[in-house]
Amino acid sequence: MIQRMFHGLALILLSASLSACLFTARQKAFIPYKAVAIAGKPSPTLLGQVQFDILTYIDVKVAISPNDADLIVEILDDGPNSAIASYGATGQISAYDLNDVVVFRALDKDGQEVIAPTEIFAVRNMSYSPHTVLSSDIQQVKMIEDMRKELAMQITMHLMSLGYRKTK
Repeated sequence: MIQRMFHGLALILLSASLSACLFTARQKAFIPYKAVAIAGKPSPTLLGQVQFDILTYIDVKVAISPNDADLIVEILDDGPNSAIASYGATGQISAYDLNDVVVFRALDKDGQEVIAPTEIFAVRNMSYSPHTVLSSDIQQVKMIEDMRKELAMQITMHLMSLGYRKTK
């Protein structure tokens, strides 16, 4: 019985401390559309992450087909790229610059451009050693995945701004 009272008291104290620090459930952003579809040429990673972010942060449904949506986000270009950033003293590559560029636009169901073609990008610098090629390859894949998550959030933030523009 004492243990139950202790657990109850601990729960009350936890609730009080969370409410004191203004812990509340995050409210979803509103945009003046009911369903959003992603079209164009997104990579599977980018497509999944954009859909996840939209469902998480915006009060709207994600449609599979553009015919079922009143807002269409069209991915015009999505392509990671890498370039040699530097060479070591022996002339071997010592670092790469990884970048991922996404160009997208948003159209309403009437075909009117709501967001003009917009280019967003993410850049990472990756050290490289010929002695650790496998780990470098794994690191590069992980960095590209992280960049795509970042780009998906940037697209979602652009969509969230549609609600702000409509309320002003």
